[in-house]
Amino acid sequence: MTDGLTRNTEKLFDEKGHIFLLALDHAQSGVMQGLEDTPALMNTLAEAPLDGFILNIGLAAHLARPPFLRKKLLLRSSFGGSSLADAYAPAHLNHVSPETALAAGADAVLMMAVIGGEDYRSLQALAADIDAFHQYSIPVVVEILAADFSKTASFDVQHHGARIAAELGADAVKAFYVDNFEKVIDCCPVPVILAGGPKDRDINTVARHAIECGARGFAFGRNIFQASAPSAVIRSLRAILG
Repeated sequence: MTDGLTRNTEKLFDEKGHIFLLALDHAQSGVMQGLEDTPALMNTLAEAPLDGFILNIGLAAHLARPPFLRKKLLLRSSFGGSSLADAYAPAHLNHVSPETALAAGADAVLMMAVIGGEDYRSLQALAADIDAFHQYSIPVVVEILAADFSKTASFDVQHHGARIAAELGADAVKAFYVDNFEKVIDCCPVPVILAGGPKDRDINTVARHAIECGARGFAFGRNIFQASAPSAVIRSLRAILG
């Protein structure tokens, strides 16, 4: 890791080593409940205790204005296709260049690792893209998905996927909560950020346990923007994170 990449990766996290991001990168769903007007939602949460946002390139410019100028931009650089497609994409390929990420002021980029099936298509492309962004000292966060998306929140996918992503060069991993989550973190040599959260469990309980296991932060989407009181959920999670 170069000195620049080391510095940029460390700057993603606060003085306690934590990060709290709101994930708004759900383009695959088209218009999702809660994201009918993403800029308006962001405006309502401008003063919420968030460290930053996960956005696709088409919305990234909304952070280039007050009061968001000091918020971190984790730029989603890959896309797998829409939820209206006949089949789930076996690879989420990158469509954003390092130069575009720099021009957008991104603090890091987010890519997907699709695990299972013919995952060489996903993982070989992922490894090459991590290397390309590292040439510019841009940190790369890798999210772990399953080729059979219904198996994404399974122990094997998250446990092995997190380690694979780290060994391919990821600077941090965005992993979904599973039973024995501590084993996912213990076997991953880079920081783990908790993704989303199961819909059938209390999000605060899950978040607290993830931090106890060693997670370095949260990157939550629907559990926040589809909540009846998003600001209250954010404050509660921030208190857990510290």
